[in-house]
Amino acid sequence: MYSTIKNFPQDLQEAIKLVTYQNLKSIPHDAIQHVVIAGMGSSGLAGTFVKQLVNDKLSVPLTINQDYTLPAYVNEHTLLIAVSYSGNTQETLAAFQLGVQKKAHLVAITSGGNLQSQASQQAIDVLSLPTDFPPRASIAYILTQLLFTLSACKLLKWDFIAEMENAIQLITAQQQQIQAEAQEIANSIQGNIPVIYTTTPYEHVAIRLRQQLNENSKQLCWHQVIPEFNHNEIVGWESKYTNMVVMMLRGEVADKRVQLQEKISQEMLKKYTDKLQVVTAQGSTHLVRSMYLLHLGDWISFYVAQKKAVDPLAIQSIDQVKAALYEEC
Repeated sequence: MYSTIKNFPQDLQEAIKLVTYQNLKSIPHDAIQHVVIAGMGSSGLAGTFVKQLVNDKLSVPLTINQDYTLPAYVNEHTLLIAVSYSGNTQETLAAFQLGVQKKAHLVAITSGGNLQSQASQQAIDVLSLPTDFPPRASIAYILTQLLFTLSACKLLKWDFIAEMENAIQLITAQQQQIQAEAQEIANSIQGNIPVIYTTTPYEHVAIRLRQQLNENSKQLCWHQVIPEFNHNEIVGWESKYTNMVVMMLRGEVADKRVQLQEKISQEMLKKYTDKLQVVTAQGSTHLVRSMYLLHLGDWISFYVAQKKAVDPLAIQSIDQVKAALYEEC
């Protein structure tokens, strides 16, 4: 896991090279009215990342689908992107098959498995992912393939590749500092339950950190976003807790009202806990800051795993659930 995290900027660079030389054979001829990204776990999270990154750029609505079913509105005017690293994720395969029935325009993103086989049999575009990765370590490739698909289908006018290259330069230059900060934060988490807060534009990064702590560190935690936090969860802190550490993920937001809510939230939390870590993103754009926080969060999860003496690669509980599902279904 150490090498897969450290190689994140190189993976981004390889992902950029990959999409530079590929094309979609089937570009939608009918007007696309909505986009649905179907995926579970890290594959679904990549969709959540993309949704946040293109929120102010995409010309049609985008939905993340994490279930066996699809929304009723899916039809021939829907771009359905099925993402499964293994190609064998039950929920994603079921959604893909429903998409075929509903005559949606389909694209599959996978490293193989049943998804690749079924898509190839039906002449549906397959965008390949590298093999032999832990699925959660393939996020650089999935993100890039998703953004490429939206651009190729003429739904997105954005030079995301230039911004990714900026992220690569920043992360590479700051690697030692990022790891040092991650180690310091991991020290504060030891023996505590992490609680992750951020503003709505960065919720995707909070989810990534939560999931990485779950999988890599075998650590329960939760997240909430501002301003929603100030309409409910802030009251929960009135009962003081001694076994929780708060991580406030901060990135630039344009809305001054959200900036004020973030400031007020931080001051309120200081009244209730002395275990507050403020984690500030670096970078000149939303994408660059998101990649920076993603990478920092991955390192945090790795160092927490080290301190707990657990194997960050092992996902025994997930394997047991999948084995039971395949036995029954």
